[in-house]
Amino acid sequence: MSNRIVIDLYTDLANNPDKDFGWEKGIQNARNHGYKQEWIERIPKQIWKYCAAVGNPFQTDDIKEGDFILDIGCGAGVDLCVASLLVGEKGKVFGIDITPAMVERAKTNVELAGLSNIILYEGSIDKLPIESGSLDVVISNGAINLSPAKETVLAEVYRVLRQNGNFIFSDMIRDADNSSESCSASESWANCVAGTVDANEIIKLLAEAGFVKIQLLNTNHYKTSATTVGATFRATKA
Repeated sequence: MSNRIVIDLYTDLANNPDKDFGWEKGIQNARNHGYKQEWIERIPKQIWKYCAAVGNPFQTDDIKEGDFILDIGCGAGVDLCVASLLVGEKGKVFGIDITPAMVERAKTNVELAGLSNIILYEGSIDKLPIESGSLDVVISNGAINLSPAKETVLAEVYRVLRQNGNFIFSDMIRDADNSSESCSASESWANCVAGTVDANEIIKLLAEAGFVKIQLLNTNHYKTSATTVGATFRATKA
């Protein structure tokens, strides 16, 4: 049931980016998360209105020119465009999203940005259409909490990374200061509530998947409810 709710919500976002969904998005959201001005200037302004980032997976120096990158839950492709700028013509960027309308919007945005090193897939992030051990970095921004199969998602990320490859992702987590608040009802999946776990649980799941050098880099101001907060993690394939 959660997948249908998520697809319906993000179809609405793909078609109505100016609508108020109750959480921050747009170019100011990118600035609030520390996206660099040079990226904001190089990527067409109309693409940034789809920026529903819950954090900044580009805050480390892990992505290098020539790298092969995957964005799981790529949405309308804002982070795909940023990653494309970072890896350059010698690199390649893959994106996957479960919402057909988002994949089509991402294709349109990639074409609008004039980027030729991006490949898009429609599908679930717990079954990645990527060769094992082929990627330098995997990123994600607000997608893992939406999956009820987190262990499978993390196992798939581990599989597709090369040895010593890095996983840098931003996601919604349970806010320890408001953990007593209750969440309810069907829409809580789409609003990044029902699928969230606390930071310690994410670290545990990453370790069980085989990752090492696991770090909670930071939490941020982003909230989708009283019980959630944005956070960014980094982990390395052993």
